[in-house]
Amino acid sequence: MTPPQPPRPATELFPDSLRLSPKQREVLAVLQEFPAGARAAEVAAKLGMHVNTARGHLEELLVQEAVRTVTAPAKGRGRPSLIFQVRVPDNRAVAHEYISLIEVLVSSLGDPDHPDAESLERARAIGKQWAQHMAVNGQNWTTLDDALEPLFQRLRDMGFDPSLNEDPADAAEGEHTADLSLYSCPFVAGNLRPSPFVCAIHEGFIRQVVGGNGPVRVDLKPFSEEGRCTVRLSEPETG
Repeated sequence: MTPPQPPRPATELFPDSLRLSPKQREVLAVLQEFPAGARAAEVAAKLGMHVNTARGHLEELLVQEAVRTVTAPAKGRGRPSLIFQVRVPDNRAVAHEYISLIEVLVSSLGDPDHPDAESLERARAIGKQWAQHMAVNGQNWTTLDDALEPLFQRLRDMGFDPSLNEDPADAAEGEHTADLSLYSCPFVAGNLRPSPFVCAIHEGFIRQVVGGNGPVRVDLKPFSEEGRCTVRLSEPETG
């Protein structure tokens, strides 16, 4: 017996996955202010536009599956009204949910206030497995220069806002060194720092991205300076 198909990926409903015009995004944003949905007339009143114009935009959103319709309870005679409901999730709420879940999961590795070396190494191993699962291994990258650009792009796409500083002043003699400053973190909530196990997982992830046990060494320095973390990449100079 064939098992039932799972629900569709939530990422397909993210606004970035939908081809929406600026006006459609505006209508969608207003509709999100109505948790139980709204009639076209209510959306039109919020936007100061004619109800037929609002209904036209809502119907376009319906075609793109960004909204759904339900029938309002009948009141008296006439055709029942349609209620338009948003299907697009709140990306911030989704991120917060999974960040909280990950923080709970990594707490099983040990006491985050007093992490020991063994627990941190287990966290790094999880990060390496994560990179392998995502098929972002850099095993064909044999030099620091090979690894820099793809690593920069990966960290940018993950939300770390990296900035590159090649050959920093405090680089060790005889090494080719580069620093990636990370100016944002998906796991920072307000002024709360993420668990050191989360940082160790990211360090293991980055190590695998640049080639696992290859010549490029990775050293993640959480909160190295005000408002940033630093990833130091280094390899012995040749010649």
